[in-house]
Amino acid sequence: MKKVIAVFLYFFLIGNSHAAVWVKLLDNNNAKITLDKQSILQKDNLKRAWVKVEYKTPQKNPETVDKQYNIAKLLWFFDCAAQKSATSQVFQYLNSELVYSVGIDVKNAEFIEPVPETDVDIAMRYVCKPDKPIAPATPKTTAVKPLAEKSALEKPKGETNKPEAVPVKTEEKVNVDEKPESTAVKLPATKPIPTKASHGKKEEHKPHWTYEGKEGPESWGKLSPEFATCDVGRNQSPINIEETMHATLKPLKAIQKFAAKDIFNNGHTVQINFKEGNMLALDNAAFQMKQVHFHSPSENTIRGKSFPLEAHFVHADAKGNLTVIGVMYTEGKANTALAKLWEQLPNEISEPIELKNRVIPSDLIPENRSYYRFSGSLTTPPCSEGVRWLLMKNPLTVSKEQIEAFKHAVHHNNNRPVQALNGRVIVE
Repeated sequence: MKKVIAVFLYFFLIGNSHAAVWVKLLDNNNAKITLDKQSILQKDNLKRAWVKVEYKTPQKNPETVDKQYNIAKLLWFFDCAAQKSATSQVFQYLNSELVYSVGIDVKNAEFIEPVPETDVDIAMRYVCKPDKPIAPATPKTTAVKPLAEKSALEKPKGETNKPEAVPVKTEEKVNVDEKPESTAVKLPATKPIPTKASHGKKEEHKPHWTYEGKEGPESWGKLSPEFATCDVGRNQSPINIEETMHATLKPLKAIQKFAAKDIFNNGHTVQINFKEGNMLALDNAAFQMKQVHFHSPSENTIRGKSFPLEAHFVHADAKGNLTVIGVMYTEGKANTALAKLWEQLPNEISEPIELKNRVIPSDLIPENRSYYRFSGSLTTPPCSEGVRWLLMKNPLTVSKEQIEAFKHAVHHNNNRPVQALNGRVIVE
């Protein structure tokens, strides 16, 4: 540990010996984020940069609940090719007083995919721009686990030297809206976006999986090499939403007026396919709504609470990247839109059945579109990661009879257990 601290302090002093040029990345009601462009360095496949976050209101550090801070200086490392990041050093101040600092060797740091539009994501987009000038490599560095990741991190023993003040020379306003080309994991060719041709009766050549017994969720990753991510993936869904980070999430922009066309039972769930035209604009990309399917009880939970029914609206862009809008249902008044769909609810595995009643997506999504956002995966094999999740905060109602009708159709609970966050951040 003494060696880690020594390297940490040495690197900090060396890394701050330059004249800083602070670039403004974001300034909103929550925080101002600036990045020292002179600190951008590259070694091997990683880039690093110092970032300063000035919060408009004091923040609480979960490691030291008795102390607050309103300024954080962080050294972030970025794997631009994988679009992942890790925090290497953290200094927190209350005005000018240092209240907390911590560090860990970068070789032991866990690189994770940042949630879009968070401070880490914004910084990564700036640093990873291909036209950024890269400074020469520096001596061996150290790294820190971000507080938001809430993973075990050993705090250095003794007091850490207070860092020298970094002179502010200039501050630029930059545009970070243009993202590098997405590296999100797409659905494998063996698991295509649901279509009439690929869904109906179970495909014979697919490895068989279930929600219980020897082929249940605990065994999915061992049933086939194709399903290995179910075991080894670090960003798996569903999750429990407990602690969140407040951010400026953009209102959802969507076209949801084209009706559902057919319904079928694939043995795992009941799925409704939509006509083309329903779109979601997100992260400078257009995602087309493909289908909605249901889980009972809910897969995601909110502060430990499970819901009797959850709907997943699956969207895909032209490159195959996925976004899922999740909607929770509580038991109460009968849902009018579901009542129309349930009139043709197939109680056994079936081919797609053309719907007689007109139901559009907005009938099944709450009017209040406040949402949680996080990175995750498919909740069924092959459990592919890189899925953008938008979980609506406000539930709709569904009657007890409608819940029971769905359970009767699938003959079993069809929810995967909650998965570990592994340092992921949930924003709202």
